[in-house]
Amino acid sequence: MWLDNPKIASCPFCNSTRIIKHGKTSTNNPRYRCRFCHKTWVQSKLNKKPPDFGELTEAYLSGYSYRELQSIYHSSPTRINQKIREYLVGCSQWEDYLDACTPKHEARLIHLVGKKFKCNCGDNKEHLMYLALAIDALSTVVLGFEIGKRESRDVWTRLLDRLNCRGFVCPTFMSYGSKVIDDSLRIVFPYSTSYNNFTRACYDKQLKKEIFHTIDSKKLILEAITAYEANRSIKLENYLVIFKDKRMKHLVLESKDHFVDRLKERMRMKSTTRFEGLLAAFQKRFEKFHMIKYDPVPIINGWIAWWMLIPLPIGFSRLSLYLQHPFKTHFKNFNCGTLPKPLNLTVDSQEMRTFVIELAVRSLHVPIK
Repeated sequence: MWLDNPKIASCPFCNSTRIIKHGKTSTNNPRYRCRFCHKTWVQSKLNKKPPDFGELTEAYLSGYSYRELQSIYHSSPTRINQKIREYLVGCSQWEDYLDACTPKHEARLIHLVGKKFKCNCGDNKEHLMYLALAIDALSTVVLGFEIGKRESRDVWTRLLDRLNCRGFVCPTFMSYGSKVIDDSLRIVFPYSTSYNNFTRACYDKQLKKEIFHTIDSKKLILEAITAYEANRSIKLENYLVIFKDKRMKHLVLESKDHFVDRLKERMRMKSTTRFEGLLAAFQKRFEKFHMIKYDPVPIINGWIAWWMLIPLPIGFSRLSLYLQHPFKTHFKNFNCGTLPKPLNLTVDSQEMRTFVIELAVRSLHVPIK
């Protein structure tokens, strides 16, 4: 019976007190054995808190290398690679999770953009693959993605057809003038209008002139918060629905200085606050991914979900802006399929003021009215 260590009073498997010593491990830790169930264990391993693989995966997606992650999970880089991949393979699909968050998808403008990335998967001799993205212009939420060996009409048609089947309503798309995108749009969304990025550049100049030369900022604010009324004519009943509430309109009108300051800040940082920032972050991170030599879908799906759910500097995630309501979002909830929890903020709270002003500024920043 155990005598010299009162902290170990019973077997962790069967609770028997018939415990004896059973030698030591290669690292000189004492091993114990139960005379009743005959199982052995090392007490130090039982007391050790198991690693949180969700945190491990988040750290990897944010930019940590395998070797840097060894301080979190004490194992070899190969083992860490295996654990992260298992975690990502078990995650939900981002498109399914987004559909579960809202029964209706309505967007005023969707950006269709693509990016090449290095990948040794399959028989691709060029070691390159292509990522096609559909991004909501207001919230910069990725609405869907498709991966192919190279850009083609087939890749874009698959992505757009899936958006159509998921019930997306969008009168306007914007791309960088690619013929394959235009051909795919004519097939799947024949009644939508297509613009190229030149339209956005022209609108940026016009908006910048209005910001710095308008004496009364109330005109800009009214233009932003009446975007909902303007879009009712094209059957976008759920777009900027938050401005149905008169209290929200007054909240923005009472915060003219905050509104103008935030609009100027977004204009100065337009390359990072819009979809260009998403593409730059993707390129920066995926240049250092080592798991990309395997099937790239789980890692890209996980990275997109993480990017959509992390809080922005304003305190809310991109998903919250897309849903037009403050939500508490986290990557771990995405892994287990738990939907985001709404935050019950009062109308006069600083958090709600920040949230509504952000939506108003972004609605004004959308180049299609």
